[in-house]
Amino acid sequence: MSVNKSASTAAVGALSLALLLSACSGNNGNNGNNGSNAAAPSPSESASSAQMSPAASPSESASESPSSASDGSLAAKVKPVTFSLFVNYDWYTAPTWEERPHAKWITDNLKVTLEPVQSNGAAAQKLNTMIVSNQLPDVIVLDRGKDVERLQQAGKLVALDPYLEKYPEYVEAVGEQTLNMLRSSDGKLYQLPNWFINGENGNGNAAYIVEKKIYKELGSPSLETWEDLEAYLKLVKEKFPDVVPLDFGEIRDGTDVQMMGMLYTGSGENLNNGFITPGNTFGIPSGDKLTSIYQDQGFKDTAVYSSRLFRQGLTSSDMFTQTRDQILEKLKTGKIAVFGAYDSVVEGIGREANNLLKAKDPEDGYLPIWPVHKAGVDRNKVYPGGYNTLGWNVNVITTNAKDPEAIFSYMNWASSPEGQQIIFFGPPGLFYDTVEDGVPIPNDAYINRDPKKYDELKIGEFNWNGNTSYVDSTKAKRELLLPEEAQDWTTVAQANFSFKTSMDVTQFSNLDPAPSTQEGIIMQRLRDQYKALIPKLIFAKTDDEVLSLIEKADKEATKIGYDKLLAWKTDVWQANVKKLSGQ
Repeated sequence: MSVNKSASTAAVGALSLALLLSACSGNNGNNGNNGSNAAAPSPSESASSAQMSPAASPSESASESPSSASDGSLAAKVKPVTFSLFVNYDWYTAPTWEERPHAKWITDNLKVTLEPVQSNGAAAQKLNTMIVSNQLPDVIVLDRGKDVERLQQAGKLVALDPYLEKYPEYVEAVGEQTLNMLRSSDGKLYQLPNWFINGENGNGNAAYIVEKKIYKELGSPSLETWEDLEAYLKLVKEKFPDVVPLDFGEIRDGTDVQMMGMLYTGSGENLNNGFITPGNTFGIPSGDKLTSIYQDQGFKDTAVYSSRLFRQGLTSSDMFTQTRDQILEKLKTGKIAVFGAYDSVVEGIGREANNLLKAKDPEDGYLPIWPVHKAGVDRNKVYPGGYNTLGWNVNVITTNAKDPEAIFSYMNWASSPEGQQIIFFGPPGLFYDTVEDGVPIPNDAYINRDPKKYDELKIGEFNWNGNTSYVDSTKAKRELLLPEEAQDWTTVAQANFSFKTSMDVTQFSNLDPAPSTQEGIIMQRLRDQYKALIPKLIFAKTDDEVLSLIEKADKEATKIGYDKLLAWKTDVWQANVKKLSGQ
């Protein structure tokens, strides 16, 4: 794809068609929903001073409270509860609950309060400490896999099957097939998905974005192939010495280097970053088997290219140490010319930086581009993003919870279109007054919002029960109601780029073995090996040194037992394929 001066205009111009194509059915049976005519607060007002409408049920008027809503209201089934919640990621710091407008609405109307437990940048250590001291929070949000199974086997998790009968709406919202894929080895359900997909369309947030003013000043050259990108980065380095030519998202879990992951997906066709990531697939699909990443040509090409960019000073010198907050600060000041990340177009990264730059200069901001790739690779088969119908991660309710059913009743509501309307779009009377066909109709406060101040409200925060199908389809329909200048940057970027370049990877679920098993022990040793290897590859002095290091790693991995692990992963993968095909 040749990205030129008209790229942003074309992207917005294609919005109507793209959003309609990307939208999946989010119809929850709400028709002609007329809300109150209460004046909406200005977006510049603080969340605490904004006048909230009373509780709303999507099936009734926006001014009607859940307690007085029809029997079909899920809000009426929510039991009052205060519960603690820990998000098991180093990079995540929870904001205050009570200062979020949607959270205040939930507390005022549902009598539910969430108390965040911070990781303080050391999630694994924090979780281990809480396990050992038997002071687990009521709810933990974490990745599927080994930690969930470890907690389940230790008897620390509540089996949730009894609640599925009392709250059948949850099964309907998530899908029985998805829930069955999440069951543990004992056949019971202990985990609830976040950002699950129950529909035909997928989603994704991975993309490359370019600093608009720099890009225009350098002539808006083609940015399609790796060669195009490298040439452009050299121009940036020459003309803008205080700018990082190319940067990527933070390293995750100590081993997931986003530079390698993003670039790898452009080294061939139908590739996903998880194929080369420990804790994920960590194997290359070849027919009906998974094979070693160290024998994969795409991995080798990616390592050589990444190392060459680093040697030339075209990417960040502190990529292995910089935090998410530090990356965001560079983006917010326009100090990254090209940025790639698994979530570059979401609210807290790309959109925040774009909106801040645009507020200072309407001609500035960040522009999404089609993912770069090796010459000869079909651009329509490059997938920097991957989506899983099981969602991003999961919620588990621990045995420390005093009233697990009350927590489940909240999650039942929160996962539904009724709950997602409040959590993702905010309470009625703030940025919408009416709901029609399930879509919150933007009011003047939203249309004329200050994007920076809107982001500061952090509407959508604490959405750990995300319903992808509802949110994506509803926000797409909402954007069609807005003038071009009021359309949301994230939604446009998703519709025209990241959704289109994301592949379904559900079949590769649950490929991380339990730590105590033989395969789990092998995986940990391979993870440690990979963690030590990647910096050596990036810092290598020559291409030949990169290839030599990979060859050596391949032999070491074989001695560790990589072949045995790949055989186990292949069996799980093929079992998933059978489950998904209904066998």
